[in-house]
Amino acid sequence: MSEGRDDAVLVERGRVTTVRLNRPAARNALNARVMDRLRQVFQELAQDPDVAVIRLTATGEQAFSAGADLREVEALTGVEDVRAYFGGMALLLEAMFACPKPIVAAAFGYTLAGGMGLAAGADLLVAASDTVFGLPEVGVGLFPMVVMAAISRHIGRRRTLQLAFTGGRIDAATAERWGFVNQLCARADLEAESLALCERLSSQSAAILALGKEAYGQMADMAYPAQLHYLKDMVSLVALSDDSKEGVRAFWEKRPPVWPGKPPTS
Repeated sequence: MSEGRDDAVLVERGRVTTVRLNRPAARNALNARVMDRLRQVFQELAQDPDVAVIRLTATGEQAFSAGADLREVEALTGVEDVRAYFGGMALLLEAMFACPKPIVAAAFGYTLAGGMGLAAGADLLVAASDTVFGLPEVGVGLFPMVVMAAISRHIGRRRTLQLAFTGGRIDAATAERWGFVNQLCARADLEAESLALCERLSSQSAAILALGKEAYGQMADMAYPAQLHYLKDMVSLVALSDDSKEGVRAFWEKRPPVWPGKPPTS
């Protein structure tokens, strides 16, 4: 069942909740309204105890998202308008990063510019074999300033700048080889494959996954000794949780765990 205050973003609620971009006639371009709505959705779902995993995808046949809505960009006037528009993508990526629930993107077709940034903001990425990734902004006198922060975390400096400097595109197989894509599948299988991955994640402890996502995000930019010190504290928090105790007990009793779902306390 779909719900939401904006038909440009559809929300199909459940333990695995699907969020769909819904501007197929515009190749699911990201205008200010869509970016703001997506940010609100991720913030709302982050607080919903009935949601275990979020799947991000799109309607239509041509594109997951072709990036910024250039008609809207062209109409921007003044520094404040420009900062507000592109700041919308930064706020959206921050909301995805802060969301404690795993976010799985299911991409297909054109996944370009801000669309590639949106895919990069997800924790895991399943891509159809027809997906085309790229950063074409330089060709229209722009540069992928905000999204390259998310993209470079997956593919590194040189490959990010290769795409950004040349306006180049890569196919899904190359994106997988570069470490940008977790799983490739036929276009016809994208819904089933991405849902299967989400269902597998939803069977895990939500509390433990949240701590794991937080820990990875926080330690990523630390120096190695600081990472080890921080992660030592985090694993202690995990091991003291009710979910960890239930998981170990279930292992010895040779049964599936029944997660208590209580957040660990420090």
